[in-house]
Amino acid sequence: MEISLAAGKGTLTLDRSGILRLSWAKGSSVEAVDAMESVLAVGKVSAGRMLPLLIDISDVDVSAGARNHYLESRFVCAVALVGATNVDRVVAAWMRRGNDCPQRYFTDLSDAEAWLNGLERPSAAGQEPVVATAVEPTPA
Repeated sequence: MEISLAAGKGTLTLDRSGILRLSWAKGSSVEAVDAMESVLAVGKVSAGRMLPLLIDISDVDVSAGARNHYLESRFVCAVALVGATNVDRVVAAWMRRGNDCPQRYFTDLSDAEAWLNGLERPSAAGQEPVVATAVEPTPA
């Protein structure tokens, strides 16, 4: 299953191992409204379960409003951010600040996948259902 997001700027998939994959088109700008749409899509695809998320932010401009929306939303059990540049690393650091969700930055997709697959995941029976809601974005 693949969901197109933000008028084709992004895609969301759920792989066979239970990892959500959010990819943004290289050179695109992710705004707060795009982040809101992706959080809502994750909630639908995961059916309220807290699943791990891999986000490819390589060569993507993530606005302050989008970063803040991701920070304010608890909708996954872990996040692996994959990037290629120092700017990507700074964006990943911003998205981790003050957040208790396990997160790591990677420059290699395989390393990110291995880390997510190695994490203990909450059992579906022990989880409270997660309801992704639209939150007004923080002004950039």
